[in-house]
Amino acid sequence: MSDALVLWDARNSNRFLQKFIEDFAAEFMRFSLTVRFVALSNTTSLEEDQIKPSMRGLLDLVHAESPLHLITFGSKPNSLASLISPALRCQLHTNLLPEWMEGDRQNSTIAKLAGYIHKNEEWGDGGALKDYFYPQFTSQASSSIAFFKEDSFSNVIEEHAVTHGIDYQSIPIEAFLPPSKLLVQQVGMLVVSSSIANQDDIIELANGYGLPVLLISPEMRNFGIREGENGWVVSTTQQIQYTNYLKNWQGMSQNTREMISQYCQYSQSTHSGLRCYCSSLGYPEKLELKDFKLRG
Repeated sequence: MSDALVLWDARNSNRFLQKFIEDFAAEFMRFSLTVRFVALSNTTSLEEDQIKPSMRGLLDLVHAESPLHLITFGSKPNSLASLISPALRCQLHTNLLPEWMEGDRQNSTIAKLAGYIHKNEEWGDGGALKDYFYPQFTSQASSSIAFFKEDSFSNVIEEHAVTHGIDYQSIPIEAFLPPSKLLVQQVGMLVVSSSIANQDDIIELANGYGLPVLLISPEMRNFGIREGENGWVVSTTQQIQYTNYLKNWQGMSQNTREMISQYCQYSQSTHSGLRCYCSSLGYPEKLELKDFKLRG
């Protein structure tokens, strides 16, 4: 018996979906509940946590496991779980995945019917945050910074970077939106002003990539920046503090930048990602696994 039973589709799954499931399982281990992961497969082997895709097979599994929560990821698992939902005694959570994880979603009559029966949570592809966000690629924590050509502070940011010998890339916002594979491998920090901080969920996306954000906010609104955890806030580029943040980032060791990158991913996960999803079930996080916060 488990508190939660997780069903996903392993048939023809790609490495992104497999990594998502691995990260999801690791995240669940932080919470005080028992979880069993079962994959839809071409063969049934409960010893290997695999079942064939059928309503009867899933119903038998649920009755045998008696979970408090049935959690499904992907169109086929969602459809099966939704269709048997009238017979379930547990809470059902169905989740739509972005195409880069699942591939083309099935548009069958069964899938449409299942959608009417039960509402799906949506995991966004990053172009626009849905219910939750899981990044396809993450930063390599480069010493280089990035800023947007559309930013009203772009000229000033560039002047500072040139003056102080800071590696930088000036990019259009469109190039920042997912998947941005090359971008997140080439830059390690985003510098952005409050005038466009809320556009396209820029800060959440940056943190999801693993990029800390140096926010220029004349009104000192933080727009979700938690000082020293997922970025820093300054009121003007004329402050010595602003220049010091840029210089410090360049001068950090690779290990330190990678650690900050991980805290940014933790921050995004906590507020709109895997950890947020897991915590929404209402189980406490294990005290011995709580993270220490990075400050400075």
